Amino acid sequence: MSKNCLVFLTNKINRDIFRYVLYLQKEIASFMDVWLVHDSSVQKVNNLGLQDVKLFQYPFHTIPNFFHQGSSLLPNPLLGLQKFAETYHYEHYLLMENDIVFNGVFSEFAARINAEDVDYIHIATDILGGLEKHWPVELIRNNPFAALYFSWCQIFYVSSRFLNALAKFMIVNDTFYYEFLLPSLAYSKGVRIRQFENFGYRFCLSWGPAEEFEYAYQNDRQPNTFYHPIKNLKIVDF
Repeated sequence: MSKNCLVFLTNKINRDIFRYVLYLQKEIASFMDVWLVHDSSVQKVNNLGLQDVKLFQYPFHTIPNFFHQGSSLLPNPLLGLQKFAETYHYEHYLLMENDIVFNGVFSEFAARINAEDVDYIHIATDILGGLEKHWPVELIRNNPFAALYFSWCQIFYVSSRFLNALAKFMIVNDTFYYEFLLPSLAYSKGVRIRQFENFGYRFCLSWGPAEEFEYAYQNDRQPNTFYHPIKNLKIVDF
């Protein structure tokens, strides 16, 4: 068992997801564990048919406030990660959603992140620009932070220590959507923080539409750049 792991979070299981997970495992299994973490709310998979693939399944829809403040538009993957971490204990977790892809050598990226003894590494880029552009900010109540931050969270790296601090905060105040909570709590508490951009990585991502970002990936992809959302994984060069 490695000290850190990659959590590949998905709400669907199909051939393209298998191909993605096997690619990730081939790239980084020598220094990080790779977990396929499946939201089994709709369907539980009994047999993957893949050897050596670590699988964790849980019906995330049953977790209180998984759909943030009752909005079906706001599933909260952080709660899925916390549920996984209750059973599988690592020093750090690198979470990836199933529709973010990297144009570059993933093993080099993961090895560089894996070497960092920090509490939180996040995406700094926001092409929308400004907190007011992200409507879940309107759901926040009783904000205790002097400054509020936002970070896209399709991929982030978090320590078990910080994950515990997040859980304790949410017991007191569960009105922060996770894309506001992670960076705001991290910067207010002065934990050890880096940004993926500090290492030279770039991000072409937003909420969508997927066709726009799939076009960019296919026709104008840049080195060491993450793209999201990529719903059609058949176009990805794994």
